[in-house]
Amino acid sequence: MAGKNVLAVGAHADDVEIGCGGTVALHVRNGDKVVILVMAESFYTYYNGTVLRTKEEGELEERDAARILGAKELINLGFKAKEVPYSVEAIEAINEVIDKYNIDIIYTHWYHDTHQDHTRTTQSVLSAGRYVRNILMYEPEYPAGRSYLGFRNQYYVDISSTFDIKMEALKQHRSQVKKYGDNFLEAVEARARHRGYEIGSRYAECFEVVRLLGEI
Repeated sequence: MAGKNVLAVGAHADDVEIGCGGTVALHVRNGDKVVILVMAESFYTYYNGTVLRTKEEGELEERDAARILGAKELINLGFKAKEVPYSVEAIEAINEVIDKYNIDIIYTHWYHDTHQDHTRTTQSVLSAGRYVRNILMYEPEYPAGRSYLGFRNQYYVDISSTFDIKMEALKQHRSQVKKYGDNFLEAVEARARHRGYEIGSRYAECFEVVRLLGEI
């Protein structure tokens, strides 16, 4: 898939790293150009006013993580955290990125994710990306991934060679690692190890397919 223009979309800073960071790093290694698109502002507070990530922290963390993954561009659309819309504004903002970078393949959240920002992000991506030939939805991470439907692990990418890059990028989100604890990183690794086991490799990420153009 060398020479592809790739768009990796996350509702929040760190979503791409968790869901498809190894795949993104593999695209970069293969010579593809990757754009990371974050929908929500990189800072947010809890319902009681507790600041969970400051603006300065969030911007630094997402920028450092994108650099480690090797992304050509990092774009943050600045929608309010927890209120990312499925709207004309969101769709056209994504559409503009798709057109500007001539995107060939999109990675985005699973459609049935239980976080409202994640779901609305994918709704907007599917509308904006109606002409993009390849769209894959990455596996959700607990607690947002809990759903009444099951994720269908249809497409696997062996990320054994880029797993360390994925984890190093994820570790840049220090505020989130602090929030969830070391078990968070261990859980991300355990899932990648499990998916790798399913295909006979050390580590893997898997995706549910919206569209995938076969190349014979």
